[in-house]
Amino acid sequence: MKWAIGAIALVVVANGIVLVSAARERAAPATFATIDVCAGHLIGGGTSDEPPALNLEVAPESLSTPPGLDAAGLRALGFAEAAIAAVGKQRDSTFRWPRPRPAWVRLRQRNDSLERWAAVEVAPRRELLGSDSASIVVRGLVAFRESWSGPPGRPVAGRVRTPGAIYPAVAELIPSQLHLDRQQMAFLRASLTDTAGCATKRQALIANGANGGIWVESVR
Repeated sequence: MKWAIGAIALVVVANGIVLVSAARERAAPATFATIDVCAGHLIGGGTSDEPPALNLEVAPESLSTPPGLDAAGLRALGFAEAAIAAVGKQRDSTFRWPRPRPAWVRLRQRNDSLERWAAVEVAPRRELLGSDSASIVVRGLVAFRESWSGPPGRPVAGRVRTPGAIYPAVAELIPSQLHLDRQQMAFLRASLTDTAGCATKRQALIANGANGGIWVESVR
């Protein structure tokens, strides 16, 4: 019984710390960016078991390397020289995949049919990324990947995929979803009746807190 009471007390204290931290974050100065919201960006809510949220989907990597993922930037993130030297080359038997490194990532919404996000700048510290009204900043993980040539899918006769060059990329966003309250989700669900593409859009005001927090301030 004592351990159960202790566990409950620990949860209560932890929840209290989270609430206090969130309140302090929102009380600190923040910068704001207005983004487009489409029906395909919404997750959960209603009868779903998932909490209502706005999904942050990164578009497939382009051929360009965003600032912060060049050799100097990878070195600042803590990647070893051997891994950095492998960038742009085909993987050989001596290559060892490095573990992902935490980073701060600037995202800008793409003007395509799905309004996905592109990583446009990466840095090891939040203060190295300035703020503007056309982008948001989140935490993320940078990892090394391998490009492939040839048709996608399982290798079959006449369809051979060959490994290409090693390259760094933003592999994960933290968070990958932004919480929506029930009222915000209800408004967006009622307004965005199309389920494919972004023919119909609404807007959300995203706040980037001075201490690194990010949240949906309002929708319209």
